[in-house]
Amino acid sequence: MTTTLDQRITGLEPGQEIRISGTNDLWVTAERSGNGMWLRFVRHTPNGFTVFKTTRF
Repeated sequence: MTTTLDQRITGLEPGQEIRISGTNDLWVTAERSGNGMWLRFVRHTPNGFTVFKTTRF
């Protein structure tokens, strides 16, 4: 069964993250906060990471 990105994000448990796109050097993850109330989208690069969107979950 194939799951959509929306289904994968909705299924996140508090503290869990999934990789949603990218290459070996640059990728984006969606992560649910430890208390489960926030969803963050994070861009990872060789120099670190940047949270570029945060929304209520």
